[in-house]
Amino acid sequence: MRQPDALLLAALRDAPRRYRLPPLPDGIEAASASAPEAALAFAVEGARKARHHRAPPPAGLRDLFTRSLATLIRASLAADGGDPSFQALALRTRDADVGEYVRLARQAPVDRRAVRAATDAFAHPGKLRAMAAGPLRDALGRVHELAAAGEWAVLAGELRQLAMDPREGDQLQAASGVLLASPALARLHRLDELLQREAVRRYLDLCGQHGPAAGSDAASAQGRASARTGEAGEQATVQAFRGIAQLLEHSGGDPGGMHVVRGLRTPRGFPGAADKAKEEWDAAIVRSDGGGAADILLLAEVKASPAAATPDFSRLHRGLQRLAHASGERSYVFPSADGEVHVSGGSLRRLQPEGRALPAHVIYCCSAPPEVQPPLLGAASKAVLLAEPASLAFAGQLARRGSPPDAVLAPVWDALTTAPRLRSALHQDETSRAVREAMLHPADLLAAVAAQVEGPSA
Repeated sequence: MRQPDALLLAALRDAPRRYRLPPLPDGIEAASASAPEAALAFAVEGARKARHHRAPPPAGLRDLFTRSLATLIRASLAADGGDPSFQALALRTRDADVGEYVRLARQAPVDRRAVRAATDAFAHPGKLRAMAAGPLRDALGRVHELAAAGEWAVLAGELRQLAMDPREGDQLQAASGVLLASPALARLHRLDELLQREAVRRYLDLCGQHGPAAGSDAASAQGRASARTGEAGEQATVQAFRGIAQLLEHSGGDPGGMHVVRGLRTPRGFPGAADKAKEEWDAAIVRSDGGGAADILLLAEVKASPAAATPDFSRLHRGLQRLAHASGERSYVFPSADGEVHVSGGSLRRLQPEGRALPAHVIYCCSAPPEVQPPLLGAASKAVLLAEPASLAFAGQLARRGSPPDAVLAPVWDALTTAPRLRSALHQDETSRAVREAMLHPADLLAAVAAQVEGPSA
């Protein structure tokens, strides 16, 4: 009878990888004939390999990179079929009104709270109830209503009248004058003015095309739909893991020794740096003998789509590195959705990644259909390259009907292997392939375990 560990590792090795990326173009000539995203992915990976081997990049790679990036920028700026997110960023970069609007919009929530708090100090309805009916009470009530409604320009006019009317008393004049002169109210008033500018309206339209605004009903609906997709993926994974646990128990002759655990959380005070490290693990299969701490046989992170895993990889990698800080001589109590789980330190130490590769028993699970054309250049890396100052300068020249040479983009290439901000883009192919290699459909893994139980492959 085969040991469950060996059986599971064999199944993990043999399970089909339906989410693998296609290979990069075979050489510069093939890359030049490919779509710009594929050519960029080829050039970026060539730069990474050259840096890794401390060798100069192959001849022609820099020109391929700048030419492909220029093509991508032009396509992203196209009115029909372009990239609204990049168009909004480029517009913000070159238009002073849009840039000012974005800065003030970030500050606006704090400014609104400050103005409304200052208004409440002298015009709150609770204070007004003690006042005699008359023009002053009506005016203060209107001030409060305008602040609550965000009518900043009209509010400023009302405050100006109160501050200039000697009949209203020194204290009220002073409070009105202070609020009228506050930078917060001035910024909110200016924000309203900028909203009337054509460039700002165009910017907001582009942002709206990228996705619903945060806090909107559409954003809430989108979030609920994503949550349902994620929950369905987790349910499919847990169901498959329960089937796998039963098969492993049958194979190992250890009934009741395997358990599926959901939402395993790193305990407080666990050794290692917690900063930006994953602290909750969607599903795991653990084995215990009933007396001691459990060993982790399989640890999984569930993703609703294949593309969602690559941006998560750094957090997962750091989370595994942290778990490997465990002492091999003790056990740790992990909270989970299924109660507390005592996990052996030796089992946690075996989660240490080797380089950027994940341990064989740490996987991503996804139950979504594979992409028809998996992207060789990830969306996050594409956005990083397009957001570079030289890329935005190139886009600005195009917007002014200029014809900038591809060489304008050389600073992006020069920074690619040295700038920390481009590190994720530089390693994007290596990371994406490591993620896709570790990504399984839960039904495929269950079938692979069943095949191993029935008889190991040759």
